[in-house]
Amino acid sequence: MKRVSLLFLLFILFSCDSDQDKAGRFFLKANEAMAKGDHTEAIRLYTEAIGKDDQMKEAWNNRGVANYRAKRYVEAINDYTQVLLQIDPDFVDARRNRVNAYLDAGRYEKAMEDLDVLEELYPDSAFVDFTRGLVFHEMKAFQSSIDAFSQAKSKSDNDAEILINIANGYFMLKDMDRAIQLLEEAKSLDSTEPNIYNTLALIEISKPTPDYSIALENVNQALKLESNNPFFFNNRAFIYLMTEELMKAQEDIRLAIMGAPENAWAYRNRGILLYKREDYAAAIRNFQLAEDYDAKVPLMHKYWAFSLLAQGNESDACEVAKRAMEDLSSDDDFKKLSCL
Repeated sequence: MKRVSLLFLLFILFSCDSDQDKAGRFFLKANEAMAKGDHTEAIRLYTEAIGKDDQMKEAWNNRGVANYRAKRYVEAINDYTQVLLQIDPDFVDARRNRVNAYLDAGRYEKAMEDLDVLEELYPDSAFVDFTRGLVFHEMKAFQSSIDAFSQAKSKSDNDAEILINIANGYFMLKDMDRAIQLLEEAKSLDSTEPNIYNTLALIEISKPTPDYSIALENVNQALKLESNNPFFFNNRAFIYLMTEELMKAQEDIRLAIMGAPENAWAYRNRGILLYKREDYAAAIRNFQLAEDYDAKVPLMHKYWAFSLLAQGNESDACEVAKRAMEDLSSDDDFKKLSCL
């Protein structure tokens, strides 16, 4: 349900060849570049269109989409804001698109402000509630996320994607039975949704005594349905790490980082891989990088402390262990640390 709106217009070009006509031609060529996935060329052509007609809101919006798809979120936000502040404050497509750009840029409060505006215009919109759920989830306000997705569900029956997102909220709240129930319901609606199987894999991994064969079966099914998802690769890498299949883990981590280079969990996994290979200095560098992106990734500080202990650095290991998401005081490997 998270979509960006790309606009297509039909231009009638006259022999006078005005600036508006030239802008129209650049706009159409830019749309063609977008259709081919050439975002850099599309941005250049939309910029040419804007240079000929700086009031062409469709060109500003579409350049924002091109920037967004190129992961240039600040530039995308600037394009959408130009439309809303300088051309047409009621241009809904630009506001909806700006919500997604704010979300991916981590500017959650600004995303909420735009959602409040959209909710006033469209109080029955499932999009508003769904996107609000995504924002709350990223903010780690999981019960609020569940509530928002449930509102979206009441406005959009039989939507497997909404059920999966509610299930993810319950998973984060450690209500595994409710999460599984919702995932099975989603599967009955659309068994081709890959995130059903990815979340089932995560649930299995999180058990006190996980069955990694079941987790692997589920994540492989997710990858069968969406073969280039870097987060699925990363989750499979973790399974391989836990089953000591380090070569397989290495390849999946490579694909995970290549597809999502700011994913803290992928650097955590690479740190664990390097720890298991006794390359402790490199492991520590990856844990530090992971923490820069997200300081609350589970197991990151545990293996980071392991790496420091392996180097004989108990003082720093103690400080890192204190930052762990999980309680390490009862872990046999850390009992000798007086600080815990």
